[in-house]
Amino acid sequence: MLRPLFAATILCLAAPAMAETLPISGSDPASANVNDLLRLAVDRFEGTDGAAVAQRLEAALGAARFDGRSYYRIVAPESGAPIDALLTGTTRAAVEEVPVTEKRKKCTEYDPADKNKCVKEVEVDIRCRRRTITVTTTARLVAIKDGSIRYTRPLSARDQQTWCPDRAASRTAEDYVEWAEGDQVQAIRRDLAPIGYAIDVRVDENRKGLAKPAADSFKEAVRLTKSDPSAACEAWAGLTRAAEPTAALAFNLGLCAEMDRDFDAAIDWYGQAQRLGSKNRDIGEGIARIDRHRRALADWAARKRLMGVN
Repeated sequence: MLRPLFAATILCLAAPAMAETLPISGSDPASANVNDLLRLAVDRFEGTDGAAVAQRLEAALGAARFDGRSYYRIVAPESGAPIDALLTGTTRAAVEEVPVTEKRKKCTEYDPADKNKCVKEVEVDIRCRRRTITVTTTARLVAIKDGSIRYTRPLSARDQQTWCPDRAASRTAEDYVEWAEGDQVQAIRRDLAPIGYAIDVRVDENRKGLAKPAADSFKEAVRLTKSDPSAACEAWAGLTRAAEPTAALAFNLGLCAEMDRDFDAAIDWYGQAQRLGSKNRDIGEGIARIDRHRRALADWAARKRLMGVN
């Protein structure tokens, strides 16, 4: 009867505790200078898989959206329609296999009383094969108006696997090449268009410096983050009306403000948390996150002016 109880106890101890968090959403801006490039054509990339990579890039950039609108108007390069920029490049995959040897232990004598017990063994060589795969892609974006190169990036991926009679390769060469090319396509897409995110950031649960009633209210607000983040934020804000905020309270109110897109207030609260001695590394990450999102918003405002939309 004790065994099931013991096993259940071990499982409970092994299960990670659910952290109390607040939902934060925003966007990271494109890293390339593309604000004035609205109409984009993706030409065929050189290389055996160039056509497939170009198609995947065309689809990825065509699906890029911001504020509910398409970020680019994708134009077929063969159509002859006006374009602002042309994306070209190369992609190549190389696969090399060589014979190698590995050491293994081989039993040469077993215990007469126990045929499963080895009493003497030696090292032997076994023949294996080692496969090395490299996938390289280079992309270049040229502005048609002045011929300037707005973006260029070389990307490389490498995989090495060894398989033997007693160990199979974990994936095929084709599978790895397809994965690597897809990963490189997404890297280029992230460089050329903003990408949204939705993350959960852990709140600070430290009640140090709060009187007993305030500490209890603070703890209850932490619990509320699981079911009603807005109510949790209102509870934390209420604590500041009667007493000076602690570092943990200031940080949590910074998260609340960021969650509500009040970025000025968020920066002020994060700064106050730092001045109060908080060492929470999420403060710096939050400030950097807000800066990136503001740049994405500014870029989008510039594009909208060119598009002639509000």
